[in-house]
Amino acid sequence: MTEKLNSGGIPTTRKKYTPAFKAECVRQVAAGARQSDVARAQGISPALLGRWQRQALEAAVPSSAERDEIRQLRAALKRVEIERDILKKS
Repeated sequence: MTEKLNSGGIPTTRKKYTPAFKAECVRQVAAGARQSDVARAQGISPALLGRWQRQALEAAVPSSAERDEIRQLRAALKRVEIERDILKKS
């Protein structure tokens, strides 16, 4: 495995950000702060923050399998509630 070297011949390392840090940055933008302001304050690039926002959005949207399961669970709940109401009346 070869290491990438910068112009001074020193090996470069990638910064790793914690999920909590990423979530906090995305939350600030979602709360109304400008993306460029949050990025500048945290010392990251606006493009990186945008990528984190897209990833957070993808994680928040349920997949088709999850949507199907939710639909089935809601139907089952409705059926059980109807049965309960019928038993209450008798």
